[in-house]
Amino acid sequence: NKELQHQVESLESSEKAVEYQLDVTRKELADATAQYKEEIRAQQVELQANETLIADLKTQNRQQKEVASNMEANADRVKAELENKLKALEQELGTEKGRKNNLASLLG
Repeated sequence: NKELQHQVESLESSEKAVEYQLDVTRKELADATAQYKEEIRAQQVELQANETLIADLKTQNRQQKEVASNMEANADRVKAELENKLKALEQELGTEKGRKNNLASLLG
């Protein structure tokens, strides 16, 4: 009878030890799950911030391309205006040289 009593006590002790270990394991699992969820939230926040940054950079890039395109168009317009002025001045110079030659031949 003592032997059975000892076995029962031993089993009860083992059961308590297993229950304690189970509680410890459950707590560790809950802590790990909470930490994992927190890390996921942090990564989601970081991802959102990066997506916002990418969208802002795309907008800036698009705006810079528009500015560059406008500058190029303005440069082309100014170049054409200057080329036209140059042609007009060359024609005027040719006309003035012709007048000078005519005057020189009349005076000379």
